[in-house]
Amino acid sequence: MIYTHPLYENQTESVQTTTLQNGIRIMTEHVPTVESVAIGIWVNAGTRDEQNETAGIAHFIEHLLFRRTTKRSSSALATAFEDLGAYANAFTTKEHTCVYARSLKQYTRQTLSLLAEVIKYPVFHLKDIEKERSVIIEEIKTYEEDPEELIFDEGELLLFGKHPLGKPIAGTVESISSIQRDQILGFYNHHYRPEQIVVSIAGNIHHESIVEYCIKLFEGFTTAYPTNKKRRIKPHTIKPKNITFERDFQQSHIFFGTLTPGVKSQERYALAVFNTLLGDGMSSRLYQKVREKSGLAYSIYSTLQLLSDCGTLAIYVGLDKKNVQKLKDVVQETLLNLQTELCSPKELRRMKLQVSSGIVMSLESMEARMTAMAKSMLENNSYEDVNTSLQYVEKVQAEDIQQCANLLIPDKLSSVIFYPEVLQATRR
Repeated sequence: MIYTHPLYENQTESVQTTTLQNGIRIMTEHVPTVESVAIGIWVNAGTRDEQNETAGIAHFIEHLLFRRTTKRSSSALATAFEDLGAYANAFTTKEHTCVYARSLKQYTRQTLSLLAEVIKYPVFHLKDIEKERSVIIEEIKTYEEDPEELIFDEGELLLFGKHPLGKPIAGTVESISSIQRDQILGFYNHHYRPEQIVVSIAGNIHHESIVEYCIKLFEGFTTAYPTNKKRRIKPHTIKPKNITFERDFQQSHIFFGTLTPGVKSQERYALAVFNTLLGDGMSSRLYQKVREKSGLAYSIYSTLQLLSDCGTLAIYVGLDKKNVQKLKDVVQETLLNLQTELCSPKELRRMKLQVSSGIVMSLESMEARMTAMAKSMLENNSYEDVNTSLQYVEKVQAEDIQQCANLLIPDKLSSVIFYPEVLQATRR
């Protein structure tokens, strides 16, 4: 049986959580069979916590954290990590910011100390801000050259409207160009506070030792600002829209999308199975009908993004302009079939096994374990072990899939289409 796999049968006992006096939560998972650790310091702050005029500031700060601390320059930080044989990086999402590293188990404390330094002692030097501003603007321009990246930004803007979740994580050239140091300090002081931080470590480590070290490491880490009672506003459902653009791309690109319940909802596992059935894999309905049977497109998939209080379900297709209407017809037919007919028991079993396999296979990555712990704590204030997740997947029924399909009825679906620009030929 899948539920007795030795990789996770004792996972509940191996995951431990301690809250320090200043509010920082320490989560560890002891994995005795590996020689490495994955360490992440997660901050409960992301794109949705920004103001419109400072769109991209969370991502801007993530970049600046590694630019300089009160103890080290960016080059000295890089050298310090690599002297330990460690790999360090960071990322920003719609709701979180994370600095993380992978290292050998014997260098756990030193690596954790460096990550804590990045979080606790950033300098935000004016020269560093200007350098990173230029870097991020180039990053944004790179995204604008990628039709797949760009169309999802446009699609999320349609789905979320003026809500901060509708803004690109990197911000815009205009917003990044205008962000000032005092705004950066304000966002950092408001959000980078102990009660908003989770330290998550997975690997061959022991919880008590990590907690003991973290007590010393984060001693005195607090803020003079009043306690932050963060209130995130749930986005309202917006009337679906359909927009088209002409872009200097070789193909047409299409986005279909809708809002869904979030990660705290009871529907989250049904949504995961439905997404797999719809377009996440080679045996999915859309892949088989659009690519294998019709030959209309090379790239076709669906994707599910679950946030704390909402989510998005989207379909992406890249294809020749002449096939756009045929593609629309095939997608509509596929969705109608899912809404009117129950999927077969064989198909349902295959999709549930794909979702379950992905969950189990992630356990082979210390980074994935570290991420799962931190996100679970930040989103639900608790940890859901893998065995429980698999049981929820197993409970999904064909009727649940059909209910998810009803989220994609035409009058609830927004769309974005990029058509290639019609350029006039020039004679020489």
